[in-house]
Amino acid sequence: MKVLIVTEVYRPGVGGVQAAVDTLISGLIAHGDEVTVITGSPKGFLYGSYREIDQINGATVVRLPAIKSFVNRENNRMTILPAYAVKRYFHQYRPDIVHILIPSTWLHTAVLRQAHKHHIPVIATGHAIALNLVMNMRWKRFARWLGQKAEQYTVKHLNQTDLVTAPTRAALDHVVGITVPTLAISNGIDVSLYPPERHYKEATLKRFNLDDRKLTIVYVGRLDGEKRVDLLIDAMKQLNRHDVQLVIVGKGINMESLRRQASDLGSTCIFTGYVTDDEKRALLWQADVFVMASPAELQCIAALEALLCETPVVVADQVALPELLDDGKNGLSFHYPDTNDLADKLETLLQDQNLRRKIGQHARQWIIEHHSHDYTISQYRTAYQRLIRDRE
Repeated sequence: MKVLIVTEVYRPGVGGVQAAVDTLISGLIAHGDEVTVITGSPKGFLYGSYREIDQINGATVVRLPAIKSFVNRENNRMTILPAYAVKRYFHQYRPDIVHILIPSTWLHTAVLRQAHKHHIPVIATGHAIALNLVMNMRWKRFARWLGQKAEQYTVKHLNQTDLVTAPTRAALDHVVGITVPTLAISNGIDVSLYPPERHYKEATLKRFNLDDRKLTIVYVGRLDGEKRVDLLIDAMKQLNRHDVQLVIVGKGINMESLRRQASDLGSTCIFTGYVTDDEKRALLWQADVFVMASPAELQCIAALEALLCETPVVVADQVALPELLDDGKNGLSFHYPDTNDLADKLETLLQDQNLRRKIGQHARQWIIEHHSHDYTISQYRTAYQRLIRDRE
């Protein structure tokens, strides 16, 4: 199959969406599919369009003139005036299926128009909700208004497709107004990258100045508003335990404010900044507990990775995060945004090594059975093939 993937969130951006895109693309190419990505250029609006081969996932990438997003300038871009370039692409290369991610910009509008014109089926995947927008803006009243408009605009795009997917059923249920068929497909995770042994330990301790005598709480992800890492820092202060260290992995627009908030924790709170995939896996294997306090997660790939590393999770009781717990067998949830409850749930796990070990063993097997990379790719390829047959 010739698959066209359309997204405004792409390298050099980082985060869960990029990880999900890489998983999808590498899996499709491994099955012999031809994958092209249309996205914005990190080189600015005046540079012009160009093509390149993504050295990580192997896709052909068509870069169009773009500007940094006013919502998240570090991670997102917005393609400017893409209609002509998109029209030219469809005249030169006719994909069998179009897959658009987080449809909400001029780029998606232009692609939908050409796909409909050429009678090409379209599948859309939602990886974000309005809170991802609202919680990264300073002017909250304007942000709420903009979030409502963005959600309406997104639903309008979704209803122009043949199938809407999201990583979880909770994510699909969260969006009001979808009238086309829907399907929950996990982002998936490549189990082979997470061998079942902790061979990283000594190098990890040295690289990040971790104390082997302390229990380790880890957060992995962007340091942006909707991630609510501030709640985790507050809970860490409430624990008031000198035998626990907090490792915050990632970067984002709130990094400096979070550093200031955590300053009185001293050496017990470590900010790693950006890390490689190998370093991330090492930290997750080293962790005793993983935390995600966000109220806006449609699945949370970092939590999937933590569970695969046999690390219990504590997550907010919001949107799709409770689905990760498998009825409490993979960890605990706290009442968002109650930091007292978060601290209590952390204490429950930190004080019971046998409970952590039991949860970790179940969690790894659960991920292998329900969220493997192979199963995700199989579901998407089946959906693609069915939509293509329906158009013939």
